[in-house]
Amino acid sequence: MTWCDKCDRDFDIGLLSVNGNCPSCDTWLADPPGGAPVPWHFWVVVAGAVIYLGWRAVQGILWAVQQLF
Repeated sequence: MTWCDKCDRDFDIGLLSVNGNCPSCDTWLADPPGGAPVPWHFWVVVAGAVIYLGWRAVQGILWAVQQLF
C-alpha cells in the first residue's frame, strides 16, 4: 500500500496510474508496477533446463531408434 499525503488516503499499487501517480490528485507515489527486471540467475536456470531436457530428448530418440533395429 502507498500513502498519499494530499488525499490522506492509502492506495493499492494496482490502483495507481500508469506513471505511478495518485488516481485522485495525480501526485507521484511510486514507480510504475511491473518494471522490475528478471534476475540473471533465472536465465542461468532456464538455460540449464533447456540443455538438460534437450540432451534427454536426444537420448530418448536414440533409444527409440535402437529399439526398432
